[in-house]
Amino acid sequence: MFNLRHWFTALAACGLCLTSPLLTPPSSAAIFDNQRVDERRFILLASPFGVEKRSYQLLIVEQLSNRRPCWQEYDGEPTRVDPLLFNFDFSDICNRLTDSNGYSLRIGSEDLGWRFILSVVPQGNELVLMANSPREPNVRIPIGRTRGLADGYLKIHLDEGWELTRRTYQNRPLGHIYLTGDPQLVSVPSGGPVGINSGPLPSDSLPPAEREIIITPLPPRTAPVPQPPQQRPLPTPPVDPTPSDRPLPPPERRIPTL
Repeated sequence: MFNLRHWFTALAACGLCLTSPLLTPPSSAAIFDNQRVDERRFILLASPFGVEKRSYQLLIVEQLSNRRPCWQEYDGEPTRVDPLLFNFDFSDICNRLTDSNGYSLRIGSEDLGWRFILSVVPQGNELVLMANSPREPNVRIPIGRTRGLADGYLKIHLDEGWELTRRTYQNRPLGHIYLTGDPQLVSVPSGGPVGINSGPLPSDSLPPAEREIIITPLPPRTAPVPQPPQQRPLPTPPVDPTPSDRPLPPPERRIPTL
């Protein structure tokens, strides 16, 4: 017999998968589990973008089938990478994850994608994959690094204690990938990896009251709006006089003097 409750449960789970991790409330973190993946079929890239390609973002490429390679690595540090999937239709061959809809942060059994965003930032002579908290500017968790600087796409090597795992729901694998940290090994700020600085912001981190911008609405207008002054009409230009019908007088005759 068709179970309506099970149907609604599956539909709700599908909706949660499509929701951005940054919008997922903490109470839903326990809905998803994770499982390990074959990391040889994945590569993390510092992908250049912006003006003169001087900024970077995280790009994760997954090799779905062996029909064609999705990338090529070149020896050296940093490891330069040619993302071959840009040269052909990579449907069903490669999977490309470009933002928080495709990957997020997880430490131990806690899904932290709702609190942290992942970015690639320059640090010294390399690029570092960092987890940043929009609510806590001082909380920054390093995850991996390029081990050098160069132009183009660079491979990101995960730091010790980090691995890739796949999000699951009721033991069913999903497309979302976690950058998962071992709570016993990863470097995290004080407060522990589970519930990092959770709860409301401390009072000393809020801006002082005198720096707050308070917008006071204008009171309603009670007096009638004054009408603009009326412009005086311009005077009528004079009309040319009508020529007379009388004949003109003959010219004056002068008698010459001797």
